[in-house]
Order: sequence, then structure tokens, then C-alpha cells
Amino acid sequence: MFTNSYFKTLFLLVVAFSINAQETIATKETELFSLKAELENAIKEDNRTSIGITNIKLADFFYRISLYKEATTYYQNYLELHLPKDSSFIKVQNQLALINLELKQYGLAESHASLALRTSEYINYKKGEATSNALLGSVAEKQSNYNDALKFQKKSLALFSFLKDSTGIAITNENIGSIYEDLEQYQKALNYFNVAQSFSKNSPWDLKINIINNIGDINRKTKKYIEAIGYTEQALELAKTSNNQSQLVSALKDLSRTYADMGNFSKAYEYLNNQNIANEEELIQNNNEIVSALQILHDVKEKENEVQLLNKQNEINKVQQSIILIIASALTLGLCALFLYWKKRKKHEKHILEYQQQLLQADLDKKAAKEIALNREIDIKVSALTNYSLHIAHKNKMLSDISKTLSKLKDRNSALVSKKLKDIVKDIESDLENNNEWTELMSYFGQIHPSFFSKLKNDAKEKLSSSEMRLCMLLRLNLSSKEIGGILRITSDSVRIARYRLRKKLPLESKDDLQAYLLNL
Repeated sequence: MFTNSYFKTLFLLVVAFSINAQETIATKETELFSLKAELENAIKEDNRTSIGITNIKLADFFYRISLYKEATTYYQNYLELHLPKDSSFIKVQNQLALINLELKQYGLAESHASLALRTSEYINYKKGEATSNALLGSVAEKQSNYNDALKFQKKSLALFSFLKDSTGIAITNENIGSIYEDLEQYQKALNYFNVAQSFSKNSPWDLKINIINNIGDINRKTKKYIEAIGYTEQALELAKTSNNQSQLVSALKDLSRTYADMGNFSKAYEYLNNQNIANEEELIQNNNEIVSALQILHDVKEKENEVQLLNKQNEINKVQQSIILIIASALTLGLCALFLYWKKRKKHEKHILEYQQQLLQADLDKKAAKEIALNREIDIKVSALTNYSLHIAHKNKMLSDISKTLSKLKDRNSALVSKKLKDIVKDIESDLENNNEWTELMSYFGQIHPSFFSKLKNDAKEKLSSSEMRLCMLLRLNLSSKEIGGILRITSDSVRIARYRLRKKLPLESKDDLQAYLLNL
């Protein structure tokens, strides 16, 4: 349960982030106005090269504040100029590939990266070629095409090594390590992560922390828990020092998993709670960044529209003055001028209506940002649900241990003590069999995934038992067999057998993955 101090902390975080956001909005608005003015001057001078460079600057600005739609528009404006296919053209294609990769539009990402690669090879631009290969490797990895992913990443590594680009070498080594981690070849993954760390000394903090987190995670997966905790705690301290909220959440999550794998559920629970708080802080920070970016865009559009409306009004006034002079000169010419005035007035009114529609679109963008915030709130609820599952496992283990201890003591004392101990054991066993917590857990789950159980029942070839429904819910939460066994009070082998029986009741082929089926249900 959240305390008053917790909510006070969140309130203070909201206030602090809001103040920081207001301080940066003015700076970014100034930068955006300056770039827009630079673009207008380039257009007036009809300097296509300057127009292209300024479009890239504007696109880079919007990419930094995560407004990908506007960034894509300006990158496309550059491409429509049909300038020579030089390093700037390659950079734009790679940036479009990166944006589409982040938006999970892998087909478009591959198309842009492939074009950048062909152009880089044609003009012998090694850095562009290295970047394009790394992007193509990332696309292949996201599509689980690991052989192609390794091929592209190793080409990228060779090129960055040739260029002696330490950051590029660190990034590609980390990418290759991630692929081997996905393939569960943990020693190879660790070797590449170690090389990545050795080359990351002059790299951005985000990359350094991510590499250390990956090394810790490999140690956890190979059950070297002490080493894993050491690396993850190092990543946690670096995240705090650099105020990197995303990496802070990742480190806390990995620490929780490590202690859970070690069976130290109290520590796992503690770090999971800290992760929830960090998630809240990250949510507040991200929301403020999104709102700030949209506010900048809205303010700039509003001011541009005001200037355009004023210019249009001035034009209308000039037309009116001209009409008065014409009428004074001759009635016939005055009637003709009046007709022209009416026609032009309609055109201006149409433009004014278009500008008003642009203002409405900016307001819709704000509402879209709120919807994103609600989706992130759902993610936090999912995290809370997992936290509740770990609590059940911890509680069941504790009660089970007490039951075993009391059972051993019952034969060492008098008949009366033995009877009392039997009653206690009976009460504990009764509490372990209590289904109230399952009812509450399934209620939480139903709020987040309202149609999961109904779809599952419709798809099943045979009626599923209550224990099989529980197993499906825990698999949908992406819990490991060990975690599920702790919650259900059965062994990992029993979990495996239960999964096998469950598969037979579901419409799955032998090659289909049970957990993937439940995650996509």
C-alpha cells in the first residue's frame, strides 16, 4: 500500500519536472524559431544546398525531442530536393531507418538502411556503410533472423574497427552480444559484452550503463549471482550519477530478478518496490518531455499562424484601399475591382480556416500524448501484478517452511503439545489452500487483460481446469518455471508436466511455443 510520503514524493517530482520543462521550453522554442528563419532565408535565396542542410537540422531537432512525425517530414523534404547522393543523403536514410526501427516498422527500416548501404558502398563512405550494416543487423534481430543479424553486425564491427571508432566498436560488440544472448549462447555473449565495455570509455553514459547491465544479466542467467549483483549495482550507481531514469529502472528490475533466482524473495520484493517508484518517476519525466515537445510545437505553430493571419489582414487592408481609389476613379473599374476583392477575400478566408484547423490538430496531438500516458500507467499496473505474484510465492514458501518445522516438533513433546502442534499445522495447511488470494490475483489480471480467459476458453479443444487456468495466467505474466513452481507450490518438473498437458488441450502444433501463444492471445 502506498503511504502519504510516497504520494508527497511523487507530487514533488511532478513539480520539479514541470519547472525544468518550463525552463527548457523557452530555449527550444528559440532554437526552433532560429532554424525556421534560417530555412525561410534559404528559400528566399533559392539556395538548394542551404535548404537541404536546414531541413536536416530541423529534422534532427524534432528527433531529439521525440517528435518522429515532424522529423520524418523534414527528412523527406530533404530527399525531395534531389540533391547529390553524398554523406548527407546517407545520414538521412539511416536516420529514417532508425526512426522506423524505434516505431517497429521493420519493413520501412530495412528499405531505408539498404538504400543507405548501397549508396555508401558506391561512394566508398565507410562510416555510413558501418552504420547501415548495424541498423540492418538490428532489424534482423528484431525479426528473430539471427544469422543475418550476426552477418550484418560483424560487417559493421569490421568497418568501425577499420575506422578506429571506439564508440561504434562498443555499440556493435554490444549488439552481437545481445544476439548471442537471445540464442542462449551466454559465454559468447559475455565475451562480446566485455569487449564492448573495454571500448566504451569515451562513449555516452547510456551505452556504458547498458553494457554493464548486460554483463550482470549474463552472470544472472549463468547463475553467477554474486558477480551479477556486483555489475548490476555498478550500473545502478552510474544511472543515479548520470540521472538516467530508464537505466535506473532496468538495473532495479535486474536486481529484483537476481535475488528472486537466489530465493531471497524479501530482497527481490524490496527492489521490485524500488523499481515501481522509479517507474513512476520515469513516467512523470517522459510525460513532461512529451508534453513539453508538443507545447513547443503548438506554441511555434500558433505564433506562425498569428504572423500569417496578420500578414493576410494587412494584405486585405491594402486591397480595400486600392478598391477605394479605383472606385473614385471610375465606376466601371470600381465594379471590376469589387469583384476581384470578393474573390480574393474568399481565398483569404479559406486560408484562415486552414490555419484554425492546424491549431485544432495541435490540440489533438496533446490528447494523443495523454493517451500515451494512460498506456504507460497500464504498464505500471502490470508490474504491480507481477509484484503481487512474487508476494504469493514468498508467503507460500514461508508458510510451507513453518508447517514442516512444526511437523517435525510434534513427536518430541507430550501428547497435549503434539495435539496443539497438529492443530497449528492443520490451520497453516488450510491457509495455504485458501483461494482468496487467487481470486484477488485473477481479478487484477482480468482488469488488465479483460478478454484473455474468454478467448482461452473458446480456443481450447477441451475444458480447462481451474489449475490449468491459473497456469495460463502465470505464463501470460511471463514468469519462469521456477517462479511458477514457487507460486503453485510444486516442483519445476511438475510445472513442465502441467505445461505438456495444457498444450494437448490447446490448438497448438508441436513446433508452436506455448508461452508465445498465450502472450499473443
